[in-house]
Amino acid sequence: MHRLLLFFVLATASPAGAAVPEVALPERWVHGAPGEASLQVHEAAPGLWILRQSKASNFEAPFLYLLAGDRRALLLDSGAEPAGDGEAAGSELPLRATVDRLLGEWQRKHRLDALPLVVAHSHGHRDHVHGDAQFRDRADTRIVGTQPQQVAAFFGLDRWPEGEARFDLGGRALTVLPLPGHEPAHIAIYDAQTASLFSGDSLYPGLLTVRDWPAYRASAARLASFAQRHRVERVLGAHIEMSARPGQLYPLGSAYQPDEHALALDASSLALWQQTCAELGDFLHEEVRDEFVLARIPQPGEFADQPNTHGMLVAGTDVVYLSHLPMFHRPHDYQLIFEAGLPDQALQRYRADAKSHPGEYYTLAPSEQWVLPDTIRPDGHFKADLYRGHFERGGTPILTGVEVKVDRIVHFRRFEAGRTPDPRQWIAFGRGREHFLAHRLEGAPDRDQVVQVTAAHGEGERVFVEAGATAGSGELKAGDRIGGALVERALYTEYGDLAR
Repeated sequence: MHRLLLFFVLATASPAGAAVPEVALPERWVHGAPGEASLQVHEAAPGLWILRQSKASNFEAPFLYLLAGDRRALLLDSGAEPAGDGEAAGSELPLRATVDRLLGEWQRKHRLDALPLVVAHSHGHRDHVHGDAQFRDRADTRIVGTQPQQVAAFFGLDRWPEGEARFDLGGRALTVLPLPGHEPAHIAIYDAQTASLFSGDSLYPGLLTVRDWPAYRASAARLASFAQRHRVERVLGAHIEMSARPGQLYPLGSAYQPDEHALALDASSLALWQQTCAELGDFLHEEVRDEFVLARIPQPGEFADQPNTHGMLVAGTDVVYLSHLPMFHRPHDYQLIFEAGLPDQALQRYRADAKSHPGEYYTLAPSEQWVLPDTIRPDGHFKADLYRGHFERGGTPILTGVEVKVDRIVHFRRFEAGRTPDPRQWIAFGRGREHFLAHRLEGAPDRDQVVQVTAAHGEGERVFVEAGATAGSGELKAGDRIGGALVERALYTEYGDLAR
């Protein structure tokens, strides 16, 4: 395996005045290649070892972190259950033997007595705790529980989820911070000696799943605030799921990732993560950034809307997009844009009618009432009627009972009370020859507007009106410029439904 190292040389001093040691990370980790070891061990800095479980052992391929001082050691996470066709299939990961060997070498090198070991967890999901059993009979070893109250009691976090705690390994002081949201007992650990922040499943180059969105956003704000007050050279998470191409995830469950993103993120990535969380609103699907993707996992009853009729604006003829016609009250308080699939015959009829009426816009009225977040999900479907013009304002029926399939969600979020409208912000979508921008809605009074433009932007990205493009409300008209593109036409503009 290629062993070339990338070196992060830290020339400045830490806030305490001590030089931060050099930290080295491999150019490539075990990633599912045939014949690779089930557990990669890498000494990143004195007293800091990074262990990666191979994709051949378990597709989660978690990273584990072992830190040692002169009085005790900490193992953060213990890995996933071996499975699959690789070397480790059907056998346990050699974690206990590896940890004992590394600590033994550390003790001999520094002439230390046997070090007590603490086995703690970034959080309690099963791909982070499976190896605990290997340490239950180890002398001078404490395995920290996985419930919030157990974690808080062990580390002395008496204001959970607020506050922080010092955890001294002896000549190496760690800081433990509550970080719930992905999971209730989630923590982050900061190692001042290497200026490294261990962020578990809350932040890493991959799919960041959120179960408690308010808690997650609050955790992101606290962690970003901590990073502003401390030197953070790298953020080391528990997985890699992004490819080296910006914004590109490996498919869920991939057992082979030959072109992975680097493990380490930096302080700017952490700041972008926190800013994204703060600005998203109550999002429902996925938000893609170059280095991570945020995905919401709604909890039972979280969106307990009553069934209703949810009209949609139709945009595009090459690729059909639907944009929900929103209002600022339930159950219509969602901004939603998604790529839709229509049956061939219905698609041909719509295209022919649109070609004959180039200045018109089209809307869909669902044939039945349903709850928006329950129906609009990947591979969801519903029946609807197609209108030329607005279905509630004298539009002309074109098709009835059309089967509509949810192919791909571009943007989906619920409005939040107290948000201030920003007339400059737009959401980009479109593929092929047709490209669109939808005004990003925040709060009343606002404007629902979709315009067709000449140039593509990244889908789902936010585009800002250039200074002086359009004054006042920010409404765009044909001939205006935005984000390097020319507005060809305003497809749809609505103020009345969003006045309050």
